[in-house]
This record gives sequence, C-alpha cells and structure tokens, in this order.
Amino acid sequence: MKKTVLFAMAVLLCFGLVAQNSKKKKKKPAPKPTAPVEIALPERCSDCFFAIKLQADVPYGPTEPLQGPGYVNEVHRDAQTKNVFEQEHNSIWYSFDIPYDGKLLIDIKPKAATDDYDFLVYKYTDKYFCNRVEKNRVKPVRSVQSVCSSDVQGKTGLSLKGTMAHINKSSDVAYGKYIDVKAGESYVIVLDNLTDGGLGHTITCEVWTDFAPLYIHPMDSLAAQRTTADIYVKEIETGRTVIEKKDAGAVKIKLLPERSYNVSLGKEGYFRFNRTITYQQAAAKDSVLTARLVQIKPGSNIPLNGELYFDENEQGEIILMKECYYALDEIVKTLNEYPQINVDIIGRIATEGLNVRKDNEISKRRADAIMNYLVSQGISENRMRTRGSSIKELEAQLKDQQKLKNKIITPQCEIKIANKR
Repeated sequence: MKKTVLFAMAVLLCFGLVAQNSKKKKKKPAPKPTAPVEIALPERCSDCFFAIKLQADVPYGPTEPLQGPGYVNEVHRDAQTKNVFEQEHNSIWYSFDIPYDGKLLIDIKPKAATDDYDFLVYKYTDKYFCNRVEKNRVKPVRSVQSVCSSDVQGKTGLSLKGTMAHINKSSDVAYGKYIDVKAGESYVIVLDNLTDGGLGHTITCEVWTDFAPLYIHPMDSLAAQRTTADIYVKEIETGRTVIEKKDAGAVKIKLLPERSYNVSLGKEGYFRFNRTITYQQAAAKDSVLTARLVQIKPGSNIPLNGELYFDENEQGEIILMKECYYALDEIVKTLNEYPQINVDIIGRIATEGLNVRKDNEISKRRADAIMNYLVSQGISENRMRTRGSSIKELEAQLKDQQKLKNKIITPQCEIKIANKR
C-alpha cells in the first residue's frame, strides 16, 4: 500500500513539475541584424564605355563582388606611363558630373576590411576618352595604389586632409588629396579590387564647398512615425537635380548660397509633399525638414503650406488676407490633382470663453472665407462643406487653456478629406 501511495505521489510531483515548466514562456530569439541588400552591378560596368553615373552625396552600394577586368583591359602600364595599374584585376568604372565649384572628395568603403582597393581618377575629355585611356594618351589626375590599411578598415579615397596626388604601392597612406573642380566638368573613376574572391564596396562622391545642410525626414502624419518615400530635389535657378532617390528614409542634401530648392516627396496612397526651401532658411533655422505625408483617406488633414490670417472688409465680411494666399495654393493643386476628393473645411479661432456662440459663428465665417478663395481658384463649391468650431470643441479648448495657466491657444483652420456624399 505504501509503495502504491509513494508511486502516486511521485507521479503527481512529476506532473506538477511538467505543468510548471510548460507555463514558462520561451524567450524569443533576438532578431538577427539584416545586412544591407547588395546592389546588382549593371552589365559591362567593368569597361570604361559603360561607367556607372554617380550622384553627388548619394552613396552607391554596397555592391556585389567585382568579377574580373571586363571585356577590355583599358588600364595597363607601359614605359612612358606612370601612376596607373599594371593591369586590371576586378575592376569597375564610375563617372561623376561636377554640379558646382568646389573640392572633389571620394570615399570608398569595402565590405571586407581586408580587401585591397586601388583607384584612378581621370578628367573626362570627349567621346574618344575611353580609347585614349586604352592607348595611354590621357593621364590620371589622381591615383591611390597604396597597400590596404587595417587602421581604416580598408577604406580609401580623396580627402581634405590628403596631401599627395599620387600614392604608390610602397605607401600605406589610404587617402589622396582632393581635386579642385568646376561646375560642368566630368570625372571618371576606375576602381580595382586586387583581392581574389573579395567582396563589394560602397562609393560616395562629394563636392565640398560653402553650403547649408538640410536633413529631410519623411514622416507618416497619422501614425506619427518615420517612413520612406521617393525623394526628388531640384535646384530652381539651374534646374539641376540635387537628389532623386526611391523609397528613401532620411537624407541629407547641400543647399548652396543664393539658391532655392523644390523638395518633392511621393508615396503610394499619400498626397505628394512639395516645399520650397532657400539657402537662407536652411542656414538660419530650417536645417531639418520633416515632410509630413498625409494618407489619402477620409478624416485626413490636407496640410496647409503656411499660416492663415483673416481680416474684415468694409461690408463686415470676413476675408482671407492676400499675404497668405500662398498657403492655400498647394491645396488648390491637390484638389485639382485628385478631383474625386471632397473636403470639409473647419474654421478655428482663439477663444477666451466670453461668448462661445459668437466664436462659433466667427469660426464658421472663416471657413467660408477659405472656401470662397478656393472657389475663386476654380474649385467647385459642390466639393466643399464648411463649419466652425462647435461649442463642445471650444469648451474643450478652454479646458486645455486652463491646464496651460490660461495661455490662449490659437488653433489652425483645417481642411479634411470628407466621407463620400
């Protein structure tokens, strides 16, 4: 009997231990960091005629590994030619058009710190350039053929601190001297990985000059979080494309003195974001541009491109001041671009709570003033509905002001996408 009882207790004890263990939550393994996706190299880019065009300040890479010297071995050394490769091993060609005067800097980062990258920089001449290189009739303006340096993880390039135009194999100096360049010039870079079985790289070309930095951050306005978008920036005075990048996150661009720029962001299912930024704005305070992207769905606020101010004319009508017409011009463009969209215009007003019914009436008249301007710009009145701040909204506004020690809140008027009607 005792043996039976002891056996039963042992079984129950084991069952209890199993049950307790089963309740313990298994820890989820930490997600493995994902490596950047390699860029597939275009066909024939190992030959001069098929050089890859680079954009200023836009990194190209990480690339897939380089494979061989291409169909044509353009670079080779002879008795009369110095500062070039003895031969190409695993090469790739790049071209870069100089957008403005400055100093050309190049940064090359191998994926593997042990890979030994050499490079040459030529000034482009004419359509016969590649033939001239092959026949050693054009000389490189920069050559860096130093041994791979572990101190800089195999990186190489041209820098402001570099002092030598040409660096040979006996040196371990990784960076050569910058090149003084002029707008409209073009340069060709040939990069060679001497390491058999080596990995790819990332290359960035920069023209250093006086500039104001501008950081562009795409933001989903409803989710209030960072997102990606197609980013396009054009210099208005020259028509130069500063950057054109698909599905990009935060980017940094350079604004030049006495220049203005059109910044445009697009994302499927969202309104296009457009803004004009000047060098003076970026240099003063607007160094970060948060591009709030608005999803195209009922309830979304269409962003206003500035503040709205109102006045009263001789007839006692509330009108929109001419100084802020520009703030609604993007709304006009948006409504013309999306003719299927109807909107609700909501007038807002600062209130002290003395007469909320009158504040409600004035805010409605402000909404009507906005609609009148949009109608004057060709938008059908049938697509718009107006209202003022409701009594409840004004009372809630007063409560918020009390929390701020009666600091007056001045809310912005709103233009929302309406439900189908």
